[in-house]
Amino acid sequence: MSVVFLVWADRDTRDAAYGYLALVLWVGIAAGTPVLIAGAVSVRKMRRRVRQQDRTGNAPS
Repeated sequence: MSVVFLVWADRDTRDAAYGYLALVLWVGIAAGTPVLIAGAVSVRKMRRRVRQQDRTGNAPS
């Protein structure tokens, strides 16, 4: 979607705000990606611990 915003901003100077919106989207993506990766890694670790506890017969506390 940000590429479309950049094309609209480049087409007419009155639509320059779309270029800024595209930049805001890219900053949001760049800032959100590490957060999503960190969340996925922690979920994977938690699932592994729960499965290991299920195998040993210990109830998770």
